[in-house]
Amino acid sequence: MTRKIVVVGWGLAAHRLVSGLLAADADVDVTVYAGEGGTAHDRSALPGTLIGTAGATGAAGAVMPNPAALPTPADPRLTVRAGVRAVAVDRMHRLVHGSDRWVQPYDTLVLATGANPVLPPIKGLRTDDGLDLLPGVHSAHTAADFRCLAEAATAATHAVVIGGSTTGLDVAAALRLLRAEDPLHVELIDQTPATPEITPTDAYLTLRRTGVIAYQDCRVRALISGPDGRLGGVTLADGHRLTCDLAVIACGTAPNTALAWTSGLAVARGIVVDDTLRSVSDPHIHALGACAEHRRSLSGRSDTVLAQADVLAARLSGLDPHRTYRGPGTHSVPAPAAVVAEAEALLKAAAA
Repeated sequence: MTRKIVVVGWGLAAHRLVSGLLAADADVDVTVYAGEGGTAHDRSALPGTLIGTAGATGAAGAVMPNPAALPTPADPRLTVRAGVRAVAVDRMHRLVHGSDRWVQPYDTLVLATGANPVLPPIKGLRTDDGLDLLPGVHSAHTAADFRCLAEAATAATHAVVIGGSTTGLDVAAALRLLRAEDPLHVELIDQTPATPEITPTDAYLTLRRTGVIAYQDCRVRALISGPDGRLGGVTLADGHRLTCDLAVIACGTAPNTALAWTSGLAVARGIVVDDTLRSVSDPHIHALGACAEHRRSLSGRSDTVLAQADVLAARLSGLDPHRTYRGPGTHSVPAPAAVVAEAEALLKAAAA
Protein backbone atom coordinates (compact mmCIF):
# COMPACT_ATOMS: atom_id res chain seq x y z
CA MET A 1 0.00 0.00 0.00
CA THR A 2 1.38 3.39 -1.03
CA ARG A 3 2.37 5.53 1.92
CA LYS A 4 1.46 9.23 1.69
CA ILE A 5 4.30 11.40 3.04
CA VAL A 6 3.88 15.16 3.25
CA VAL A 7 6.94 17.36 3.77
CA VAL A 8 6.54 21.00 4.82
CA GLY A 9 9.57 23.01 3.73
CA TRP A 10 11.97 22.75 0.81
CA GLY A 11 15.41 23.54 2.15
CA LEU A 12 18.50 21.40 2.55
CA ALA A 13 16.93 19.05 5.12
CA ALA A 14 13.75 18.44 3.13
CA HIS A 15 15.64 18.00 -0.13
CA ARG A 16 18.01 15.42 1.38
CA LEU A 17 15.09 13.54 2.96
CA VAL A 18 13.04 13.44 -0.23
CA SER A 19 16.04 12.41 -2.33
CA GLY A 20 16.76 9.58 0.09
CA LEU A 21 13.15 8.37 0.06
CA LEU A 22 12.99 8.32 -3.74
CA ALA A 23 16.42 6.70 -4.12
CA ALA A 24 15.34 3.87 -1.83
CA ASP A 25 12.66 2.89 -4.36
CA ALA A 26 10.07 2.88 -1.59
CA ASP A 27 6.35 2.66 -2.27
CA VAL A 28 5.65 6.26 -1.33
CA ASP A 29 3.75 9.27 -2.61
CA VAL A 30 5.62 12.42 -1.53
CA THR A 31 4.08 15.90 -1.49
CA VAL A 32 6.27 18.90 -0.68
CA TYR A 33 4.95 22.30 0.39
CA ALA A 34 7.56 24.70 -0.98
CA GLY A 35 6.40 28.13 0.16
CA GLU A 36 9.53 29.90 -1.10
CA GLY A 37 9.34 28.41 -4.61
CA GLY A 38 9.86 25.17 -6.47
CA THR A 39 13.67 25.18 -6.27
CA ALA A 40 15.27 24.02 -3.03
CA HIS A 41 18.26 25.99 -1.77
CA ASP A 42 21.14 25.38 0.60
CA ARG A 43 20.97 28.54 2.72
CA SER A 44 24.62 28.28 3.76
CA ALA A 45 25.61 28.72 0.09
CA LEU A 46 23.30 31.66 -0.64
CA PRO A 47 25.93 34.37 0.10
CA GLY A 48 27.96 32.91 -2.76
CA THR A 49 25.18 33.86 -5.17
CA LEU A 50 26.09 37.52 -4.65
CA ILE A 51 29.49 37.16 -6.32
CA GLY A 52 29.05 37.76 -10.01
CA THR A 53 25.52 39.08 -9.38
CA ALA A 54 22.45 36.86 -9.73
CA GLY A 55 21.57 36.25 -13.35
CA ALA A 56 25.07 36.96 -14.69
CA THR A 57 26.05 35.16 -17.88
CA GLY A 58 29.26 33.49 -18.85
CA ALA A 59 31.51 34.16 -21.82
CA ALA A 60 29.40 31.99 -24.09
CA GLY A 61 26.20 33.74 -23.04
CA ALA A 62 25.03 30.85 -20.86
CA VAL A 63 23.42 31.65 -17.51
CA MET A 64 25.83 31.03 -14.64
CA PRO A 65 24.66 28.21 -12.31
CA ASN A 66 23.26 29.11 -8.92
CA PRO A 67 25.66 27.55 -6.38
CA ALA A 68 22.93 27.33 -3.73
CA ALA A 69 20.23 25.70 -5.89
CA LEU A 70 19.54 21.99 -5.38
CA PRO A 71 18.23 19.89 -8.29
CA THR A 72 14.62 18.75 -8.01
CA PRO A 73 14.37 14.94 -8.37
CA ALA A 74 12.51 13.92 -11.50
CA ASP A 75 10.21 11.24 -10.15
CA PRO A 76 6.47 10.63 -10.68
CA ARG A 77 6.12 9.88 -6.96
CA LEU A 78 7.05 13.48 -6.10
CA THR A 79 4.73 16.50 -6.17
CA VAL A 80 6.22 19.91 -5.33
CA ARG A 81 3.58 22.52 -4.53
CA ALA A 82 5.68 25.56 -5.45
CA GLY A 83 4.75 28.79 -3.71
CA VAL A 84 2.17 27.06 -1.50
CA ARG A 85 2.45 27.29 2.28
CA ALA A 86 1.03 24.81 4.78
CA VAL A 87 -1.21 26.96 6.98
CA ALA A 88 -2.83 24.38 9.28
CA VAL A 89 -2.61 20.73 10.28
CA ASP A 90 -5.64 18.65 11.27
CA ARG A 91 -3.94 15.97 13.35
CA MET A 92 -7.14 14.09 14.11
CA HIS A 93 -7.92 13.46 10.44
CA ARG A 94 -4.30 13.69 9.23
CA LEU A 95 -4.86 16.56 6.82
CA VAL A 96 -2.68 19.50 5.79
CA HIS A 97 -4.41 22.71 4.71
CA GLY A 98 -2.50 24.76 2.15
CA SER A 99 -2.57 28.47 1.35
CA ASP A 100 -4.17 27.49 -2.00
CA ARG A 101 -7.08 25.98 -0.02
CA TRP A 102 -6.13 22.45 -1.09
CA VAL A 103 -6.49 19.81 1.64
CA GLN A 104 -3.81 17.13 1.50
CA PRO A 105 -4.16 13.83 3.45
CA TYR A 106 -1.05 12.20 4.92
CA ASP A 107 0.10 9.03 6.61
CA THR A 108 3.32 10.68 7.79
CA LEU A 109 3.98 14.40 8.09
CA VAL A 110 7.51 15.80 8.21
CA LEU A 111 8.07 19.37 9.36
CA ALA A 112 11.25 20.86 7.88
CA THR A 113 10.22 24.47 8.29
CA GLY A 114 13.73 25.68 9.10
CA ALA A 115 14.27 28.98 10.87
CA ASN A 116 13.21 32.61 10.58
CA PRO A 117 15.65 35.52 10.51
CA VAL A 118 15.93 37.49 13.74
CA LEU A 119 15.32 41.22 13.35
CA PRO A 120 16.96 43.13 16.23
CA PRO A 121 15.10 45.90 18.12
CA ILE A 122 16.83 48.79 16.34
CA LYS A 123 15.14 52.18 16.11
CA GLY A 124 14.27 53.10 12.54
CA LEU A 125 14.57 49.54 11.23
CA ARG A 126 11.07 49.62 9.76
CA THR A 127 9.00 52.16 7.88
CA ASP A 128 6.59 54.37 9.83
CA ASP A 129 3.66 51.97 9.26
CA GLY A 130 5.75 49.06 10.57
CA LEU A 131 4.96 46.84 7.60
CA ASP A 132 8.27 46.91 5.71
CA LEU A 133 11.95 47.37 6.33
CA LEU A 134 13.31 50.87 5.73
CA PRO A 135 14.20 51.23 2.02
CA GLY A 136 17.85 50.30 1.67
CA VAL A 137 17.69 47.71 4.48
CA HIS A 138 17.72 44.03 3.50
CA SER A 139 17.36 40.72 5.26
CA ALA A 140 19.71 37.88 4.24
CA HIS A 141 17.78 34.65 4.53
CA THR A 142 15.88 33.48 1.44
CA ALA A 143 16.94 33.19 -2.18
CA ALA A 144 14.62 36.11 -2.96
CA ASP A 145 16.41 38.19 -0.28
CA PHE A 146 19.75 37.59 -1.97
CA ARG A 147 18.41 38.40 -5.43
CA CYS A 148 17.18 41.76 -4.13
CA LEU A 149 20.45 42.32 -2.26
CA ALA A 150 22.54 41.59 -5.37
CA GLU A 151 20.52 44.11 -7.37
CA ALA A 152 20.78 46.76 -4.65
CA ALA A 153 24.54 46.23 -4.23
CA THR A 154 25.28 47.04 -7.86
CA ALA A 155 24.32 50.70 -7.28
CA ALA A 156 25.29 51.09 -3.60
CA THR A 157 28.34 53.07 -2.45
CA HIS A 158 28.65 52.07 1.21
CA ALA A 159 27.28 48.92 2.85
CA VAL A 160 26.96 48.00 6.52
CA VAL A 161 26.34 44.40 7.60
CA ILE A 162 24.76 44.16 11.06
CA GLY A 163 25.48 40.84 12.76
CA GLY A 164 28.55 38.65 13.12
CA SER A 165 26.89 35.31 12.40
CA THR A 166 28.40 32.98 9.81
CA THR A 167 25.93 34.39 7.30
CA GLY A 168 26.94 37.93 8.23
CA LEU A 169 30.62 37.21 7.70
CA ASP A 170 29.95 35.47 4.38
CA VAL A 171 27.66 38.27 3.16
CA ALA A 172 30.21 40.95 4.05
CA ALA A 173 32.98 39.16 2.17
CA ALA A 174 30.71 38.49 -0.84
CA LEU A 175 29.59 42.13 -1.03
CA ARG A 176 33.21 43.23 -0.99
CA LEU A 177 34.06 40.86 -3.88
CA LEU A 178 30.88 41.59 -5.83
CA ARG A 179 32.27 44.43 -7.93
CA ALA A 180 35.80 43.72 -9.13
CA GLU A 181 36.46 47.06 -10.84
CA ASP A 182 34.72 49.30 -8.30
CA PRO A 183 34.76 47.47 -4.94
CA LEU A 184 31.93 48.30 -2.57
CA HIS A 185 32.98 49.81 0.77
CA VAL A 186 31.77 47.30 3.38
CA GLU A 187 31.76 47.52 7.17
CA LEU A 188 30.57 44.77 9.50
CA ILE A 189 29.22 45.40 12.98
CA ASP A 190 29.29 42.37 15.27
CA GLN A 191 27.20 43.03 18.35
CA THR A 192 28.73 40.16 20.34
CA PRO A 193 31.60 40.86 22.77
CA ALA A 194 35.12 40.64 21.36
CA THR A 195 37.34 37.92 22.83
CA PRO A 196 40.85 38.83 24.04
CA GLU A 197 42.45 35.88 22.30
CA ILE A 198 42.31 34.56 18.76
CA THR A 199 40.20 31.40 18.58
CA PRO A 200 39.62 28.83 15.83
CA THR A 201 36.09 30.19 15.34
CA ASP A 202 37.34 33.74 14.71
CA ALA A 203 36.97 34.38 10.96
CA TYR A 204 37.82 38.06 11.13
CA LEU A 205 41.38 37.66 9.87
CA THR A 206 40.11 36.18 6.62
CA LEU A 207 37.37 38.79 6.42
CA ARG A 208 39.73 41.74 6.87
CA ARG A 209 41.99 40.38 4.16
CA THR A 210 39.19 41.03 1.67
CA GLY A 211 39.10 44.69 2.69
CA VAL A 212 36.06 44.62 4.98
CA ILE A 213 36.25 46.86 8.06
CA ALA A 214 34.94 44.87 11.03
CA TYR A 215 33.91 46.04 14.50
CA GLN A 216 33.30 43.72 17.44
CA ASP A 217 31.37 44.39 20.65
CA CYS A 218 29.72 47.35 18.96
CA ARG A 219 25.96 47.85 19.07
CA VAL A 220 23.69 49.65 16.64
CA ARG A 221 21.37 52.17 18.26
CA ALA A 222 19.38 53.38 15.25
CA LEU A 223 19.08 53.53 11.48
CA ILE A 224 18.84 57.03 10.03
CA SER A 225 16.69 57.82 7.00
CA GLY A 226 17.74 60.47 4.50
CA PRO A 227 15.66 63.25 2.93
CA ASP A 228 14.33 60.82 0.30
CA GLY A 229 13.05 58.43 2.98
CA ARG A 230 15.73 55.84 2.25
CA LEU A 231 18.53 54.63 4.50
CA GLY A 232 21.15 57.31 5.07
CA GLY A 233 23.25 56.01 7.92
CA VAL A 234 23.71 53.90 11.03
CA THR A 235 24.15 55.31 14.54
CA LEU A 236 26.18 53.21 16.99
CA ALA A 237 25.67 53.00 20.73
CA ASP A 238 28.55 55.39 21.41
CA GLY A 239 26.99 58.00 19.13
CA HIS A 240 29.33 57.42 16.18
CA ARG A 241 27.56 57.52 12.82
CA LEU A 242 28.39 55.50 9.73
CA THR A 243 27.08 56.86 6.45
CA CYS A 244 25.65 54.11 4.25
CA ASP A 245 23.02 53.51 1.59
CA LEU A 246 22.79 49.73 2.07
CA ALA A 247 22.35 47.74 5.29
CA VAL A 248 22.09 43.98 5.67
CA ILE A 249 20.55 42.36 8.77
CA ALA A 250 22.29 39.08 9.62
CA CYS A 251 21.63 38.68 13.35
CA GLY A 252 21.00 34.97 13.39
CA THR A 253 17.82 32.90 13.20
CA ALA A 254 15.14 31.36 15.41
CA PRO A 255 13.36 28.03 14.76
CA ASN A 256 10.18 28.39 12.69
CA THR A 257 7.71 26.60 14.96
CA ALA A 258 4.50 28.49 14.14
CA LEU A 259 2.80 25.60 12.32
CA ALA A 260 3.79 23.09 15.00
CA TRP A 261 2.61 25.42 17.77
CA THR A 262 -0.82 26.01 16.25
CA SER A 263 -1.12 22.27 15.63
CA GLY A 264 -0.71 21.51 19.34
CA LEU A 265 2.69 19.84 19.13
CA ALA A 266 5.21 20.10 21.96
CA VAL A 267 7.42 23.12 21.33
CA ALA A 268 10.22 24.39 23.58
CA ARG A 269 12.79 26.40 21.63
CA GLY A 270 12.12 24.09 18.68
CA ILE A 271 9.77 21.22 17.86
CA VAL A 272 10.61 18.58 20.48
CA VAL A 273 11.58 15.23 18.91
CA ASP A 274 12.98 11.95 20.23
CA ASP A 275 15.84 9.83 18.85
CA THR A 276 13.65 8.72 15.94
CA LEU A 277 13.10 12.40 15.04
CA ARG A 278 9.42 11.89 15.82
CA SER A 279 7.39 14.50 17.65
CA VAL A 280 6.90 13.57 21.29
CA SER A 281 3.24 14.63 20.85
CA ASP A 282 2.23 12.72 17.71
CA PRO A 283 3.68 9.45 16.32
CA HIS A 284 2.65 10.41 12.77
CA ILE A 285 4.63 13.67 12.71
CA HIS A 286 8.40 14.11 12.47
CA ALA A 287 10.63 17.18 12.45
CA LEU A 288 14.22 17.73 11.40
CA GLY A 289 16.68 20.48 10.65
CA ALA A 290 16.79 23.93 12.19
CA CYS A 291 13.19 23.75 13.45
CA ALA A 292 13.74 20.57 15.50
CA GLU A 293 14.90 20.37 19.12
CA HIS A 294 16.59 17.06 19.91
CA ARG A 295 17.81 16.31 23.44
CA ARG A 296 17.37 20.00 24.33
CA SER A 297 19.68 21.03 21.50
CA LEU A 298 19.10 23.04 18.34
CA SER A 299 21.33 22.89 15.29
CA GLY A 300 21.10 24.26 11.79
CA ARG A 301 24.58 23.11 10.77
CA SER A 302 24.63 21.49 7.35
CA ASP A 303 26.29 18.30 8.56
CA THR A 304 23.74 17.89 11.35
CA VAL A 305 20.83 18.57 9.02
CA LEU A 306 22.08 16.01 6.48
CA ALA A 307 22.65 13.39 9.18
CA GLN A 308 19.11 13.82 10.49
CA ALA A 309 17.65 13.60 6.97
CA ASP A 310 19.57 10.38 6.26
CA VAL A 311 18.29 8.78 9.47
CA LEU A 312 14.69 9.71 8.77
CA ALA A 313 14.89 8.63 5.12
CA ALA A 314 16.19 5.22 6.20
CA ARG A 315 13.37 4.83 8.71
CA LEU A 316 10.51 6.00 6.50
CA SER A 317 11.68 4.09 3.42
CA GLY A 318 12.04 0.86 5.38
CA LEU A 319 15.74 0.42 4.54
CA ASP A 320 16.61 0.66 8.23
CA PRO A 321 13.41 1.14 10.26
CA HIS A 322 15.28 0.93 13.58
CA ARG A 323 17.91 3.55 12.83
CA THR A 324 18.11 6.40 15.36
CA TYR A 325 19.73 9.79 15.65
CA ARG A 326 21.79 10.36 18.79
CA GLY A 327 23.10 13.87 18.11
CA PRO A 328 25.87 15.59 16.16
CA GLY A 329 29.30 14.02 16.16
CA THR A 330 32.52 15.70 17.11
CA HIS A 331 33.37 18.36 14.57
CA SER A 332 36.99 18.92 13.74
CA VAL A 333 38.32 22.46 14.21
CA PRO A 334 41.69 23.97 13.34
CA ALA A 335 44.23 23.93 16.13
CA PRO A 336 44.57 27.23 18.01
CA ALA A 337 48.31 27.23 17.28
CA ALA A 338 47.62 27.26 13.53
CA VAL A 339 45.33 30.28 13.88
CA VAL A 340 47.86 32.18 16.00
CA ALA A 341 50.61 31.35 13.48
CA GLU A 342 48.47 32.73 10.68
CA ALA A 343 47.88 35.94 12.64
CA GLU A 344 51.61 36.34 13.31
CA ALA A 345 52.42 35.83 9.64
CA LEU A 346 49.93 38.55 8.67
CA LEU A 347 51.40 40.96 11.24
CA LYS A 348 54.95 40.33 10.00
CA ALA A 349 53.85 40.85 6.40
CA ALA A 350 52.18 44.13 7.33
CA ALA A 351 55.28 45.34 9.16
CA ALA A 352 57.63 44.47 6.31
